[in-house]
This record gives sequence, C-alpha cells and structure tokens, in this order.
Amino acid sequence: MANTLPPWFWIAYYLFLAVTIGVAIYNVSTQKTRRMSLLVIWVAITVPIVSILNSIVAPPELNEYQHLVNELHQGALWAWYASSGYLFLSVWWILLLLKIIERQKKIVTH
Repeated sequence: MANTLPPWFWIAYYLFLAVTIGVAIYNVSTQKTRRMSLLVIWVAITVPIVSILNSIVAPPELNEYQHLVNELHQGALWAWYASSGYLFLSVWWILLLLKIIERQKKIVTH
C-alpha cells in the first residue's frame, strides 16, 4: 500500500475546499467580489484535480505532500500551479476574514 496522509488531513482538506467553494458561490450570487469569487471557484476545483492526477504517478514511498515538494524541487509546472493555487486560496481566506472582522468593528463602534 502506498504512503498517504492521515484521514484527519483529508477530512480537513476536503472540508476546506467545500467551504471555500460554498462561500465563493454565495459571494457570486450576492454580487460580492464576483470576478474574484469566480476565480476562487475555478482554482478550488482545478487544483485538487491536477494534484490528484499527478499524485497517481508518485513513487509508493512518498505521500502526497512529499511528492508535491519533490516535484516542486524538480520544477514541475503542475506542482507550481498547485502550490500557487493553495497559496491563493489561503490568502483569499485571510483577506475575507480580515474584511469580516473590519466590518464587525464598524458595527460595534457605531
């Protein structure tokens, strides 16, 4: 059996993607940051697909993360796309949360 990351990681990973897509769809439906939300949906769908397809050929002694890092060191385009996509989604969440916190501060102070 090939090495893989623990089940808790996969639960958190797919939950992160599902919530990200859900929030982005909500933002599109309410016309909030429509273009950015469409990009988030695209990235949240394509990055896992690219990662899964390229992890199929991973050596059995490496888990998915180790394979991604190994491919990054070799300059594989898919690994750079996946890493950039994960970074983009993380930054999007940070900015979204900061925006929500800022809105809450305005509500409390008024």
